[in-house]
Amino acid sequence: MKVTTLPKMFCATLLHVSLFSMILFLFNGCGSDEGSDPQIDMPAQAPIISSIDPTSGPVGTEVIITGSNFSDSPSQNFVEFNGTSASIKSASTTALVVDVPAGTTTGAISVTVEEQTATGPTFTVTVEEPVTAIEIDCNANEITSSTVWPDVESGNAVDYIVKCAISIKNNALLTIEPGVIIQFEGEEAGIFTSDGGGLSAVGTVSEPIIFEGTSDLQGVWQGIYFASTNPLNTLDYVEVRNAGRNASQQSGVKAGVQLSEKNGSRASIVNTIIENNEGYGIYITEDSTLENFSNNTINNNGLSPVGINFNQIGKLDASSTYGTGNGQAFVEVIRDELTVDTNVAALDIPFRFTESDKYYVEKALNIAPGTIFEFSTDAGLKLGRPLANECSVTTGSINATGTANDPIIFRGAINGIGSWLGIGFNSSSPNNKLIYCQISGAGSDKMFNGADFGANITLACESKVIIQNTTIAESKEYGIYMFDEDAILQDFENNSFTDNETSPIYIDFPHIGELDSNSDYDTNDSGAFIQVSGERLKDNDLTVQALNVPYRINVSRLGQPVLVEKGITINPGVTFEFNAGAGIELGTLGTDCGVTTGSLNAIGTATEPIVFRGVTEGQGTWIGIGINSSTAANEFDYCEISGGGSSQLYNLGGQGNIVIHCSGSLKIQNSTIKDSGGWGIDLVDPFDTQQNSLDATNISYENNSAGNVNFN
Repeated sequence: MKVTTLPKMFCATLLHVSLFSMILFLFNGCGSDEGSDPQIDMPAQAPIISSIDPTSGPVGTEVIITGSNFSDSPSQNFVEFNGTSASIKSASTTALVVDVPAGTTTGAISVTVEEQTATGPTFTVTVEEPVTAIEIDCNANEITSSTVWPDVESGNAVDYIVKCAISIKNNALLTIEPGVIIQFEGEEAGIFTSDGGGLSAVGTVSEPIIFEGTSDLQGVWQGIYFASTNPLNTLDYVEVRNAGRNASQQSGVKAGVQLSEKNGSRASIVNTIIENNEGYGIYITEDSTLENFSNNTINNNGLSPVGINFNQIGKLDASSTYGTGNGQAFVEVIRDELTVDTNVAALDIPFRFTESDKYYVEKALNIAPGTIFEFSTDAGLKLGRPLANECSVTTGSINATGTANDPIIFRGAINGIGSWLGIGFNSSSPNNKLIYCQISGAGSDKMFNGADFGANITLACESKVIIQNTTIAESKEYGIYMFDEDAILQDFENNSFTDNETSPIYIDFPHIGELDSNSDYDTNDSGAFIQVSGERLKDNDLTVQALNVPYRINVSRLGQPVLVEKGITINPGVTFEFNAGAGIELGTLGTDCGVTTGSLNAIGTATEPIVFRGVTEGQGTWIGIGINSSTAANEFDYCEISGGGSSQLYNLGGQGNIVIHCSGSLKIQNSTIKDSGGWGIDLVDPFDTQQNSLDATNISYENNSAGNVNFN
């Protein structure tokens, strides 16, 4: 066989090609995933439109395009209505949601995805026919059978125009449906109920009912006026604005919404906005009733957001907003007697009592923490009934219990001393409480007819009041005036008195033990003393606390010194000051030497002596101290007694700083006795029984006019 030999160059070339082919085969056969097929780019599938829903509607209608091969990315889909581009609200591979674009006309819908377009059904663009607002016929403005005003226009279009007074009578009910907008125009325009007629305007959060003027000015129309007791009288999710054009013939005031006093009208007002009205936002007249009131907003009205009868102030709720842009930043309280138990909520503005008179409290008045009561000149709160005997039994009470962070405030509408009347108590209710309160600026006049003075707080008859953690300031006369000896300060603690013009407290002598040593009685008060009327101590023993001011003791209402038939214990540090003619006398009126159970125990210390002195310095400026009981409780230690002995103390004699009379006895030590207008100590035994006694040790006598000790 003949064998042909190839050239060496050709063989080398063939070898290289074979190796390259093998490498290329191996490379193409390997991938990132073992066993996977080679990736081949395929063209996108064309979109398909199956249906549209709806197939017709006005511009803005939402349309759902159903089909396949859409992109789930909204920006990768392009939709046209008869050639006009539409915005895509949401997208998936099988559905697109779009709005009919403005400017389009009836025609086919198309969808383009990656340059491939599908043409779908025709969408018919419709034009909404405008609905004209209904103008109410003023020749038939009396509604005497039940009527419904439906929402005849969609959106924010006006439904009804009213140019006259709509009067609902004869137990008919006008029902206004959610979403209705009513515009009023003219000085007579408004809605009025009477003779059992009712207005039920109940909207929703998304579809409120709107009563407004034809312009955005105050006083364009009269307002809504309830003068019936129809139980369906309701404003709920309602807006009332631009009203208050004319004053009501009954109330004489302007307001957006009013409840008439006629026949005890009533209505509920909840979830309602009352704004931009001339006069008041809401005015509640006497004898009318707010059935329900909550979650309202009352802003930008010409006067107060609410004018309300005193008997109904408990109907206002803390969740409503009262305090933005109103001409008067307070709820105006109209004078009336409080004849129902009432709980007052703390609002975002004060209550202001605007009539210069007493607001009578015949039932329980409970005031929430944070509440502010303001009073016009000579206005005030008084328990009881008008024209009743001031000490007649009353069920009225005032419970003003605040907190350290949310005190209850009683103040004048005008800042300063004596700008209002004050608070008057004459009941013994355990609910009479002033706790964490601030009371200032009262005392413009006396609260009770029998009173002699004005005060921030006056206690009459058998009244009882708990006063704690309270500031009492800027009274024209007294911070507290207890003008009746049967009145009681119960659990009196931690109070502060500031800038009261006459004195922090006027109190009868038997009640001085009710004052506590933790209170501050001397923060710039003009009279830095407790004014004490020298009434006799006849019912209970008395313990006297040391205060940061003296007790200043006057004669009794009968012109007598303090007559003591019970035991007195005086704590260290007490200072008694006595006006001319005043003093302390153990015994009973008109009886010098009768058996007495009275005693006087005054045990001070070297650092806290007990002081008995005259209001004015010098010899004989007050009458002195009389001892006519033989009890061992009569003891003085570390006392300073000066300026007594202005006149004879007992009918049968005795003149000095201390007079020991009849069978009286006294132990006294470590004390100073000086500046007497008579004797330092005068022992008087008118019947020469030799039964009185004096045990005196370590006594300093100074400048006593008649001498130091007289043993008669």
